[in-house]
Amino acid sequence: MEGKNQFGEDIVFIESRAAAQSLKNFWTRMASTYGCIQVILSQNYLIIKPRRLVAWLIDLLELDLDHTILINQIHSIEEKGNWMGHKKLQLSFTNNKGEQREILLYLRKHEVFLNRIRRELKEPY
Repeated sequence: MEGKNQFGEDIVFIESRAAAQSLKNFWTRMASTYGCIQVILSQNYLIIKPRRLVAWLIDLLELDLDHTILINQIHSIEEKGNWMGHKKLQLSFTNNKGEQREILLYLRKHEVFLNRIRRELKEPY
């Protein structure tokens, strides 16, 4: 992988056209973000954020899909099936406000993501 995140760390995984769904509440569960989410992994951070062109709309609708997560704040990652050529992964974590969150990530490169995040977590999720 090439590039660095905003903290100057080498990026070990990136998927620029992922989908995601926050499980925060009924409203966030109803939203569709197909191809609108970036997932960026480095040694200490997992960044889930909307792509630039749709970020304003995702923020306006309060879809809870803009997170910078410390790797040590990830509690679990579970495979939940397939959807339109993507693997659905349920991610549980604590956000920077100390709140527990769960997000579904829909990734095409799920095997690479799981291998790399498990290596960064140093735990067998």
